Formats: sequence, C-alpha cells, structure tokens
Amino acid sequence: MKGLSNIKPLERKDNMRRKRNKFYNRMLSVLATFMLVSLLGVSQVKAEVNGDGTDVVNENYADQLSLKPLAPAFNVETLLKWSPENDPDAELNRASVPLNQNRFKGSQVNPLANPKAGITSASITTWNHDKASSVGSNEFNVYAFDNWQLLDSYIYWSGTNEGIFAIPTPDIVDAAHRNGVPVYATLGFPWGSSPEGVAEIEAFTQQKADGSFPVADKMIEVAQYFGFDGYFFNQETYGVSKETAVRMNEMMRYIKRNAQLNVSWYDAQDNNGVINYQNAINSKNDMYVKPAEDGVYAVDEFFLNYNWTTSKIKTTVDTMNGHQRNPFDAYAGFELQQNAYNTKVNTDALLDENKQAKVSIALYTPNSTMGIAKDPADFHEKEKILWTGPQGDPTLADDSADWKGMARFVTDSSVIKEKPFTTNFNSGHGKQYFINGKIASEREWNNRSIQDIMPTWRWWVRNEGSRINVSYDFDKAYNGGNSLAFSGPLDPGSINDTMLYSTKLSVTDATKVRVVYQNSTGTDVSLGVAYSEDYAQDKMKYYSLPHSDSDWKTTVVDLGKDAGKTAYALSLKVSNAEKIDDYSIHLGQLSVYDEKAAALTKPADVKIIKKMPRTAFEAEARLSWADNENDNDLYYEVYQENADGVETLLGVTPNNYFYTPNITRTTKNATANNITLLKVVPVNRDYVRGEAAAVPFNWGMDTDATEIEQNPTSPNVALDAKVTDVSAENDAEPAVKALDGTAIGNSKWCATHMESGYMSIDIGEKKTIRRWRVEHAEHGGEASNMNTVDFELLYKDDSGEWVSAKRITDNTKAVTDIILDQPITAREFKLQIHDSGNSPWGAIRIYEWQMFENAALPRTENIMMHFVTAENNAGAQDQVSIDRVKKDETVRLYNSLDAADVLAETTAEQDGTITFDQIDFGNAESGRIYYTVQTEGQRESLRFSVAYLSEEVTKVVHQINNLPNVNDLTINDKHMVKDCKVAYNKLHPTQRKQVTNHDRLEQAMERMQQLKKES
Repeated sequence: MKGLSNIKPLERKDNMRRKRNKFYNRMLSVLATFMLVSLLGVSQVKAEVNGDGTDVVNENYADQLSLKPLAPAFNVETLLKWSPENDPDAELNRASVPLNQNRFKGSQVNPLANPKAGITSASITTWNHDKASSVGSNEFNVYAFDNWQLLDSYIYWSGTNEGIFAIPTPDIVDAAHRNGVPVYATLGFPWGSSPEGVAEIEAFTQQKADGSFPVADKMIEVAQYFGFDGYFFNQETYGVSKETAVRMNEMMRYIKRNAQLNVSWYDAQDNNGVINYQNAINSKNDMYVKPAEDGVYAVDEFFLNYNWTTSKIKTTVDTMNGHQRNPFDAYAGFELQQNAYNTKVNTDALLDENKQAKVSIALYTPNSTMGIAKDPADFHEKEKILWTGPQGDPTLADDSADWKGMARFVTDSSVIKEKPFTTNFNSGHGKQYFINGKIASEREWNNRSIQDIMPTWRWWVRNEGSRINVSYDFDKAYNGGNSLAFSGPLDPGSINDTMLYSTKLSVTDATKVRVVYQNSTGTDVSLGVAYSEDYAQDKMKYYSLPHSDSDWKTTVVDLGKDAGKTAYALSLKVSNAEKIDDYSIHLGQLSVYDEKAAALTKPADVKIIKKMPRTAFEAEARLSWADNENDNDLYYEVYQENADGVETLLGVTPNNYFYTPNITRTTKNATANNITLLKVVPVNRDYVRGEAAAVPFNWGMDTDATEIEQNPTSPNVALDAKVTDVSAENDAEPAVKALDGTAIGNSKWCATHMESGYMSIDIGEKKTIRRWRVEHAEHGGEASNMNTVDFELLYKDDSGEWVSAKRITDNTKAVTDIILDQPITAREFKLQIHDSGNSPWGAIRIYEWQMFENAALPRTENIMMHFVTAENNAGAQDQVSIDRVKKDETVRLYNSLDAADVLAETTAEQDGTITFDQIDFGNAESGRIYYTVQTEGQRESLRFSVAYLSEEVTKVVHQINNLPNVNDLTINDKHMVKDCKVAYNKLHPTQRKQVTNHDRLEQAMERMQQLKKES
C-alpha cells in the first residue's frame, strides 16, 4: 500500500505508488513499503527485505543501552530462527487479554447504516516500530484509538528495518481483544522492481514435499505465542511468477486449514503474480477469494485499492456472490493519510437503492486525526468527527456533509454481556494517573493495554431544550487518565439523556450498579436502564442518584426489582428546572455486578529480572511474578516506596511481566542502605486491590555517585506559541506542530512541494532570546537530504519591521542548536525557509522550532556507568577504561564530585574505548572516580562515577584472574592456588565480599582437591 512520506508526486492513476530509494533506510518507522500516494512530507513506510544486518531485534537491549522492550519484527530468515527462549522481549510482548467472544450488534440506531457491513482499519499505531516501547511509555501523545464499537478488524500498519514482518504491540492487541476485535500483523513486501524482494517471496513461499509451508508454520507459531489474530498481506513487489502467486494463495489456505487465524489481503498482486491494481474484485484477482475443493479460501478480508467506482463496486459484489462469498468480505479503501476527515471520498459509489453500503470499508491511516488535533485531548474530538460524523451523534450521521462519519455506514457492536462489567472510562493515556480519585503518578503516560471498554455511542443524547456536551476530561479521573464530563449552559426545563452503553445483561435479584460521580447543584441526575431491545424511551427506567459535593461520590443502585429482565442499554440522565450557565458533572466509574469479587491474594515469586541504573536517581527495571491464573484478575499496579514512605505508581499491566523506566529517588528520600522497595498490587475486576508483594531494588551506589543538574536549560518560550502567519501547510501537518515540543509521532510543520516559505509566531510577551534550536527532517526519522539547507530567524522590532537575527546556510545537520551572536528581545518572530532541502521531492519539513532565554546549550549525554571500569593498583598505576566513546568526544576524569581540577583528559580519535593508564586515584582504599564526556557544540555532561576497590582487594582479584582456567589446572599449580587462598583469607570480611571472582578461586580449589585424589 502507500508509502507515507517523501514521495515524488505522480499523477494518481489506478494506484498511488511510492518509489523506493536507498535513503528511505532512515525513514520514520511507520509502515512497510507500499503503494505511492501523491503526498510529500508525510512519514514513509518501508520494508527491509534483508533486515538491518543482524538477527537481533532489540539492539539497545543487546548493547546494554536500555531495558525498553521493542515489538517483534522479522524477515524470512530471522522468523524461521525465532524462539521465545532467544528473545529477551518475548514475555513482555505477549498479549494478556484473549479475544472477547461476546461481541454482538445491538439495535440499529441509524437507519442509513448497514448491519452487514464492517470496517477494517490500517493505522499507524506507534511512532516508530523499531524504537518505540511496545508496552506504553511516558507520553500522553499516542494513537489511543477507542472506537472499537465500529470496527471489525485492526491492521497493525507499520514497517520496520528488521524485515517484512511487523508484529503488533501487546497494548493494542489487549485493547482490541477487550472489545472483541481481532488484530493483524503487517506482512509487507517492498514496492517495485526488487530482485531481493522476489528472492524473499520465493523463500517465503517455500513448500516441502509433504505440502507443508515452513514459513506458514512459523507464522502460526508466532501468532499463537504473541496472541494476535492474523496477517495482512501487502505484496507489491514486481516480478513474481504466476506459479509463485498460486503457491502463495495455497500458503494462505494452508494457514487457514491449520490455525484459527484470519488473512487480510491488499488489492495489488493479481492471479498471475503481476502488480495490477484493480480497485475491485474481478476475474483478474479473484483467485484469493475462491474456495478450494474443501471449501477453504485464502483471504478473509479483501482490501480494495482506492479508485473504486460504482461499476467496480458492482463487479466486486457480483464476483463475490459468484464464488459464494459474502460481498461484505470486500472492503473499499478510503485513503485518509494526509487529510483525515477532510478527504473527499466518493461514498455514493458504495450505496445501494436504500442508501446503504453494498460492501465493507477499509480505512487507510485514519490516525491522521492526530495531525489535525491541537493536543492529545483534542485528538478524541477529531476522532469523534471521523467515526461518529460531524453531527456528533451516531443517530444523526447522514450524507449532508462532505465527510460522512463511519456511524453512517455500519452499526455499532458491543461485548457487554457478562457481569461484572466495570469501566472507569479510561482511554488508555493521560496527563497523570489517578487511583480512586487521587493522583498516583504525575507523569504523562500511555498504556493501551489497560484501556477500558468505552461508551458505545459518541454521543447519543436524547434531549429536550439545551443539549449537554460530553467529552473526556484529562484533568479529573477516578481510575486511569480521564473521566467523562457532561457540561455546558442549560436552559430552564432541559432534559439530557446520554445513551452510553449497548448491553445484554441479565438482571437478577442480586444485580446492582455502582456509579461514581461528581455533580454540580441544580439538577436531578439518574442512571437510565433500557429494558427494551430497541432502547425505547418509554421502556427506560431511571434510578435517581443523590447529589454529590466536590468529592467523588459512590452510589449503588439496586436493580433487584427488575429481576428477570434484560438490560439493553445504560444511560445518564440530567434534568434541570432552572437555568444553569455553567453546568458540569463527571462520571468516574460505572459497574454492573451481582456480587463483589474477593480480593486477590498477594502475587508470588516477585523478582527483578534485570535492572539498569541510569544515574544515582533514575533507573530502569524488568520485573516478573507468578501468574495467579485467576479469571477475576484485571491487572497489576506496580509502586515504588523510598525512605519517606510515599508510594508512587510506576505503571499498570495485565501481564505478569513488567518494564518500567520510572524508578526514582532523591537525596531527601533515599534510604541509608540504598534500597527502594518495589510493590506489586493485584487488582480484580471490581477494582478491589489485594495484598501487595514487595521486592527490594538495590541501587548499588550512594546518591553522590552522579551529579545533580544545577544549571538546567530554560523553558522553550516558543512552546505552544500562536501562529500568526504561514506561507503554506498541509492539513494534517500544520505549522503549529512545530511548536508542540515533540517530534514523536511525525509531529511537524510540512508544506508539500515548497522549496521556500515561512511561519510567524507571537509568544505572548517580549522575551530576550539567546538560544535557537531547529529540528529538521532527519531528526524525525526521515532522509538526511531532506534537512533544511538555508533558513533564517527574524524578529519584529519596535517599528514593526522584520529584522534578521541569524541565518544558517549550507546546513546538513539533523538539529541546529546555537547560541545567537547577540541576544534579541521581541514578542513576534519569523522562521524563514530559503531552501527546504536537497531531496528531489521538495517540501518544508520542520519538526521543532524552539527558543530559549538561557544561553546554556544542552548537555552531552554521559556514557552509562556499566560501560566504565576502574582499577586501583599500587602506586601511580591506576587505570580507568571507558567504552562507547564517540569520535571527537572529550573525556575527563575527576577525583571527586565537586573537584575543580581535571585529573586526566583526552579526545577520542575514533569510536571505541578510551583507557587512562598510570594515573593516581590518591587513595589506597576503595572509592569512586568521576568522569564526563563532551561533544562539540554541547556542554560538558553531568559527572558520573565508577567504583574502584582498595589496592589490597584489587591485588587479590588480579591473583585469582591469573590462575589457569579450571580445566587447565595441574597438580603443579597447587602453590599458585594456595597463595590466592592465603591472600583472600587475609582480607577483612567486608573486603572479601568485594572479590567478585571468588567463585573462580573456589572452583580452582575444588579442582586441586580432585587432582590430589587422582594422583
């Protein structure tokens, strides 16, 4: 399918291809190499047939740079080699939520929708498959999709440097499965003529004499292990033979015969193996939907290319019917990559005489709503337009506007058939994390694994008088990141009944509903329950909720009098007699249950698998604990506790494997023994928290082991500044995106086809600017020849004239970060682009424009402490070795944290290890030596340190290391072994603990005893 960026514009014909170029190797992770769209500047998709040259997926983990897990990715060779035992991220990347089998369609609320039609979505789920954490992160800004009620399947649309397989992250699988939606991995072969691509396809489709397909067997194994539901095939490599195409079709049937997996297919390769986009299913590409003699067909969902017409849709329907296939297994593609819901789509071609869809719908990159949204909260408002429609009510979605919301075409689905059902309306990300209404963590976060089942209808309000506004509130929540806010001015006598959930819940004499809410005065609030299948208003029953004050109030409603009935929907009704200018009510939790579940027992076998202190105050860790295999468990909360006794949330997971980068301490709350307690708390489906299990995290150093920043850079004064003028911008990549403080998620100002241009901003008040930073295309993951070459900072003086502050020419760097020649004081500024780059596909691409009052440049990132060793030898023979030093970096040693004088200094002539010899720590006892690194154009790093042993202990360690290998020892070595033992025994007991190679000595002594017996 489509490449996402940096694409040469071509006339749009049957397909919209993208050309491959070598410099696509550095593209933002987004997708596998697909067909071209005439878009420039949007992040591109890629598939690297040969991978990145290694069998390792998580290079940073292998290189000891981070413990962050990454999603799996493979080429054919590495797929066949893969096993969970050899994959350090395997357990963390397993989905924890099984596919919900309770999915049903409720009563149709929009007469134009077709209950037979479905939607599949190919969405860019993470900002970079090869770099983004697969288990959530400390970012509010994420594609927190939650309109699962309108979706039938989800394609994890991504590309990777590792190969052709991009395996979905567990967080999106968990969220989808909770709502009964299957998730597919992307299998993307490179677009265009590619001998390597053809060779990979031949390897991919290899068939044994017994008829089996080794790659298919491995695909089944991988899907079953990680817990996703199928594969999306995107085959656009030229040169495939008919024989191979037929074999690929049989391979897909083989998958269907041997596993409960779905196959989705993109309209590119025809029956003869030729790339021949049909924009339909017809006699040229119908091989993939034809049943075999045993009735098995290869493709469950056929994703049509985007240039379908009325006649092509008719042909598709006729072809599917001719093969006894459901026409709704064909999905008409909507290409939304650049303009989201501003895209013009000829939806009339999809409709029958009743104005209903004749086939299903496939959305390509509907995550483009992120580019239009002003912030992560506004993203959900933009999502409402795309999915519900511009009317903001699924019952009203129609053809009156250019964009028709998806609720106009398909009916909603639900999975709420069993009790207990509990939701906190948690959308899976937030500005902070709340537990029982209190802030448990002030960090931004995202973790789609713990996203709740969200309201079925966004927002169906049956009202009289003023219509209440419903939205997510990320400043107030009960559990998670947000609550539901019902707000706005209300005229006298207004009634607002907001229909929330479609359900099929049997009511017993024990059934209760718990509602947690905050309510303003002046209204009557009720819980509504629909006891008729069509949600008829006259069959609704309302249960009054008492008034609450500013705190969260919990009310339990007893439905026992309606035992024997079925609850088909839940609503919240607000009525007011008097006018209210600024009304608000927050809904924090809704729970339907028959009896409260017992609290879960304390997790067993909690352990730290691996830890990595980054400083004396910040650390990463991976934990695990025994899976209690209790159907009532929901997830686990993980906390840290320091000497002050304050519990701080590190994260939440449904898995029994956990990664956190958030372990912290301060000089004030650090314990004397350098232990931070980590606690794992089980949470059941009623949100009752069980007993915590604790495990100690030993920092292994005092707080003076690393320096604390005393001179931080000043805030970015251009952050969220007002854009006053812009020469050009793409709808989904407006100028304001260069001012949002992040390059993650392809957040940038982009103006397609523009070699020059400008944007002007107003920062609100006059400020004196000393430092100027611009992040270019390469910083965002794009090609280096797309970096801005010639650009200029201007400011408006008191006379209203634009004055140049600094011009940069001949730039090749990914980031420009400089101190201005002279400070400038102004309120309005302009970024003038004179030459947008050397790419043949010109576009302005600015990921960030930042300005600072402080002249301090950012610090060089120091080398992690586990890459540094120090030996305290006798005399001035001490030694320090520092690995991972980069060419031209200057390395300095200091005797203490606050030493003014440099002990030693050198500049690296090449990447590698720097060793300082014949230096003197000035201390015969154990201690620490401090070091810094500095890159040109940046400040010296903060001081880190490495421990060294006393001279006496070091001598013993060397003695032991000089022993022959245990299997090489002979009886003649007995004196050498004895001398080591004597030297070891002379050490003080506390010093003996510092002899890290004592096991080697023990093995040598055992070997000597054995040799004596043999002699």
